[in-house]
Amino acid sequence: MDFYDKTHGTGPDDAYRDLRREKGERRSSPSLFAPWLLPAISLAFACAGLSILIIRNFLGNPDGALNNDHQKTALPPDGRPPVAVQGNTNQTPADANPDLTVKLVAEGNELLQQGNYSEALSRYDQALRIDPADEDLHYNLGIALAKLGKIDEAKKQYEEALRIFPDYVEVHNNLGNLLMNEKKLAEAIEHFQQAIRIMPENASAHNNLGTALGRQGKVNEAVPEFAQAVKLKAAYLEARVNLANAYIVQGQLDEAITELTEALRLQPDFQPAINAMNRARQRQSSGGTPK
Repeated sequence: MDFYDKTHGTGPDDAYRDLRREKGERRSSPSLFAPWLLPAISLAFACAGLSILIIRNFLGNPDGALNNDHQKTALPPDGRPPVAVQGNTNQTPADANPDLTVKLVAEGNELLQQGNYSEALSRYDQALRIDPADEDLHYNLGIALAKLGKIDEAKKQYEEALRIFPDYVEVHNNLGNLLMNEKKLAEAIEHFQQAIRIMPENASAHNNLGTALGRQGKVNEAVPEFAQAVKLKAAYLEARVNLANAYIVQGQLDEAITELTEALRLQPDFQPAINAMNRARQRQSSGGTPK
């Protein structure tokens, strides 16, 4: 039995970034102000008025984070030459127009929401030319590339974001999902475990870790991860169905039906829960014998 996941569906892990922070700020561990929001720690900086755009927003397309040094690089990781921005091909993060970056990212975010991933990618790419060392821009690019099915390129952007900021929970989660879809389960598990180490209250990371463990056949290890995801987020339907599916595999049909009853109470037309309930009832009526 497979487990239900949505690498780019709905959830807190594909949220694009949409905030500002002062240049030179560092971020500590994630905060519960929002499940995907990491607080900034202000540092003194020589250029006091300098600010950049951080891309940070809404719940995301989930089942889908990092430590940062803001080192400047000559080129972004794809190796493409810089794109001219408003006639200036020699802009650096220190002399770029922050309003232009804000404008580009805001446009990219709106296009991403509209499903216009190619144009969103173009806006994020231009913004990255202005500040190639911004981990959030790499994160946004990774989301847009993944939406376009450019998985290898998306992984490179996520990896670059992690190089800049190793404790980025959402990136660990999203990269883990891409690796899981490629059946690279051991690598995926490492990223999910890292996300949980950084932010134990991240329900999506627990669900994703449980999914990867379940796909390895380690159902007994998967159950507590799904259960923790549900504990952290009671309305997390995907995690609740995964927990029920794991219970079905274990033969704990009453427990499975309890979870599915709650899932269907929350959303009566949730098809994965309906399908799992049918399986549980069939096995229950046949004395618990797997079909």
